[in-house]
Amino acid sequence: MDDSERRRRIARLALLGVPEAFRGAIAERPSPRWHNLMHAAIILSSIGLAILAIAVWSRLVDHLAESAARAAGARLFTSDLGLESLGGLFSVLFAAGWLCSWLTRRRGSEMARNGTAYDLMHEPARYKSIIDRLWRWMVAPHVEGAESADDFLDRLAGGMVGYLRLATITSLIATLVLAALVPAHYSLASDSAIEEHPMLPWSGATTWPIPTARQVVTGCVTLPRDGNSLIYRLRFADGSEAELGSWQSPQGKPLPALVAIASRLPQTIASERFSNPIGNDPLSPDCLREFGGRPTSESLGELLRLLRLTEAEKASLHGRI
Repeated sequence: MDDSERRRRIARLALLGVPEAFRGAIAERPSPRWHNLMHAAIILSSIGLAILAIAVWSRLVDHLAESAARAAGARLFTSDLGLESLGGLFSVLFAAGWLCSWLTRRRGSEMARNGTAYDLMHEPARYKSIIDRLWRWMVAPHVEGAESADDFLDRLAGGMVGYLRLATITSLIATLVLAALVPAHYSLASDSAIEEHPMLPWSGATTWPIPTARQVVTGCVTLPRDGNSLIYRLRFADGSEAELGSWQSPQGKPLPALVAIASRLPQTIASERFSNPIGNDPLSPDCLREFGGRPTSESLGELLRLLRLTEAEKASLHGRI
């Protein structure tokens, strides 16, 4: 280790509030072998498992929604994850950190001290101010009473295990609370009503009768990220919305289901053409061809009637689809 690296380490320790008497001995400690590789493997594996678990949970929710739609004879269905997936991801990351700190402390006294010293002196590449503030918060309680640099590192290593254990438990509790407040759910649309079913055993379904819809927003747009997207959004008096254009049909083709549901809407329902801030064409020919088929097909005629085209819009589309 050259003088510049030693000075950097001592400056780093001073920034984090390590007592001056301990800085020299801590700065001289060698970097532990395989320390970064082991921690990276644990964290990356944990993230991979968390993402896999979220994907499996998402597929399960979607499967339950489809099964419920078939059992109820619903024409359309959709599903969505709640905040439990986000809370679960944070819980896994905290648990991985807890495991890393526990393993660091278990690798023998000198290796544990080398690992703690390395983590302490490592310069974060991103979010430096936040990470430095967290380190100072963790260092401060273990300064008083430490008799030597080794004693300080032992205290700090034990404290880190406790902090991360507490963070993991707190995150798990928060995940349960979030899951109760904003749970995963699925929605079904029949000829008569739209139902939303939270995936909680004590929660009942919320129902919006189709004839009570106050407004329908329609369009067929080509979005930069989502591609061709059919817009058929029902708005109700309580402010709720149902974007039926993106829902799935148990029978495979959503257009006939949308047409059947649309036939139950009030004749006097307010109609609005879809628009967004980036100014996409609300009646994109590419989108209309994808969802409606060939220009001479019956399904394209059904789609155009479903979208409630004005005479001016019909004229503007002539020869383009």
